[in-house]
Amino acid sequence: MAGEILYLNPRAIEANRDNVRREGGDIVGLAESIREHGVLQPLGVVHRGSGYQVVYGDRRREAAIVVGLDRVPCLLLGDLDDDQRLIRNILENLQRLDLNDLEKARAFEKMRETLLRAGIERGAAIDAMCRRLGLSASQIKRYLSLLELPSSVQNLLAAGDLAVTQAQHLRQLSPAARQEAVALLAAEEHLSAAELARLATTLARNPNVDPVEALEKLRRGEEISDLSRPERQHGPLHLPSRPSIKPEDEDLVEDTSADGAAEDPEADLAGPRTRDGNRVRKVRSLASFMDEADRLARCVQDGDLAKLVAADAEGALKVRLVAKQLAFLSRAVGELAGQDSA
Repeated sequence: MAGEILYLNPRAIEANRDNVRREGGDIVGLAESIREHGVLQPLGVVHRGSGYQVVYGDRRREAAIVVGLDRVPCLLLGDLDDDQRLIRNILENLQRLDLNDLEKARAFEKMRETLLRAGIERGAAIDAMCRRLGLSASQIKRYLSLLELPSSVQNLLAAGDLAVTQAQHLRQLSPAARQEAVALLAAEEHLSAAELARLATTLARNPNVDPVEALEKLRRGEEISDLSRPERQHGPLHLPSRPSIKPEDEDLVEDTSADGAAEDPEADLAGPRTRDGNRVRKVRSLASFMDEADRLARCVQDGDLAKLVAADAEGALKVRLVAKQLAFLSRAVGELAGQDSA
């Protein structure tokens, strides 16, 4: 009877062949938890021939076998066809936050294919997914777009070295080899989504600039120019237009500034500059502010600040002035944090 709780031998339950999870994850850690506390959440199963098959809960089944349990609690689901079992598996894993970003993308694609097979039109299928998953159409499309990236970039997503908020910006780059190079650089440098957005936009406008060189210049606030483009002779400054975005992809671009407009890494080239010639960039979003704070912290942690102070004749004086600025900043940020928690 559907809804009945059964206690079954995990070795006698057939695994789910269509599980949206590609990797089992930390089975050892889960096994230790089950050894201590038991299986707290029942597996979802359906009749399969004379036995049962898992719809969701494969990791719990595998961990129970590792521990040596001879029975686990299972929730008997009603008669489900293959498509219905797939959707139940997807929903259960998503609700439990068990999937990495690439697994979510593949799960969404399977769910869309299932709805299309049922005769639902593509646009209506996305709407149906929004209702079932509690996500917006732009969120779902953002995940689906990950499947257009090269396999090496998808591997970084599967490993957790990149997230969907970062990887989505790589789609404006071409060819695939350039996407791969920038993705690897982003993973190695632990770039935030905002940093990667600026880098990808800059590289899309300057296709012959080396990604490492572009990142270094962006961090210094320097102007980046593509030597392959004709030099400007006279007249006003004309910046290159943004890379074209297909209408169906317009909602895939993540907002990175406070007012929703994407930050322009090459805007305000004629704006104010520091004494050593670097452009002063206005912080337009909380994400940008956090990036700057992270960059300063890493400069100290990596020992770069100490080297800069040692190499500057006025280093001691300058760092004392910086200490006063940071003390003020710490107080102000602390007050804001207190207001936020109040």
